[in-house]
Amino acid sequence: MLSPRVLTTYGAHLRRRTTFDVQQQLHFSPIASKMSSSEMDFFSSSASQGSSIKPKKKKSSNREKSLFRADRVLANRGWGSRSECHDLLRQKRVFQKLDNDQMIQIAGPKEKISMDAPLFVDGKIEVSLPPPLLRVYHKPKWVLSVMNDGKGRKHLGQLEGSIISKMHPVGRLDYDTSGLILFSSDGTLTQTLLHPSSKIQKQYQALVVGTVQEEDLREKLKQGVETSMGVFPADLVSSRPIPAHRVQATIKSIVDNLPPEYDLDQLEEKGYLFFKESEELSEVELVVEEGKHRMVRRILANSGFPVIGLKRLRLGAIHLNDLPVGASRELTEEEEQWAKTLLKSKR
Repeated sequence: MLSPRVLTTYGAHLRRRTTFDVQQQLHFSPIASKMSSSEMDFFSSSASQGSSIKPKKKKSSNREKSLFRADRVLANRGWGSRSECHDLLRQKRVFQKLDNDQMIQIAGPKEKISMDAPLFVDGKIEVSLPPPLLRVYHKPKWVLSVMNDGKGRKHLGQLEGSIISKMHPVGRLDYDTSGLILFSSDGTLTQTLLHPSSKIQKQYQALVVGTVQEEDLREKLKQGVETSMGVFPADLVSSRPIPAHRVQATIKSIVDNLPPEYDLDQLEEKGYLFFKESEELSEVELVVEEGKHRMVRRILANSGFPVIGLKRLRLGAIHLNDLPVGASRELTEEEEQWAKTLLKSKR
């Protein structure tokens, strides 16, 4: 009889072989000569079961999962097609800059590197990082949501910064509306964010003329408000009156900050400054899913509350929060995950 330890070790060795191999080894092995008949039967009968057992695959470490083929990284940065990047790497023309500023040559297209590795072609020309999927911008009032304008008005195309210059705005905010607007580097994501079928919520803060009875307005918006473009529902989030002592100062600030291309006399003549003598103002927040031209203004005006100021606070899971006017920021991890999930659903 053999000791349990010897039998265990020998059994593990046999299970890595085919049934025929096991039978041959049992017949000729010096260990087998010391086995009892019952031990011989046990190893022979278990051989067929053991023969199908495969060694476990080695799990990839977190570091390995964050590394990608060099040709993919290069192509992702817009340096050329995948095949062009492949050829460039085969020619040993791509280098990576280490933390100590040393340049090392990338061995070839299959070498694994991180997506944000500092890369240089011929050791001199930097391969810049790709623009982010989305970037959040706080658009000021009286800035056009276009990249150029022939009338000399302020527009998004005048923004400074190499990152935003490689991106495009997602939809538009009205000239007289401020707040959150997104810049995108992906056309599919842009279309998904804009398409009505995506039902992306947009939250706005509006300054309106009059005192709001919250429950009455909430019910009216919930049922849907008729406009010249159709009937549209909205969800009222909150409302609050502007204190009486601040009403005239608020109105004066709006009038004083009109852009120079507006003639105040003409505006007054046409009735656009109807709110100048208002004694009651309220601030309301509401959520809509449609994004039609001036729709929030139409909904509130047709509910009895003309809008004199509008600001977008949220689009989907992306919030403006305390981002200063005229500033931009990257997405948070949660916002980026939401955008990627949305994009994945359309591909």
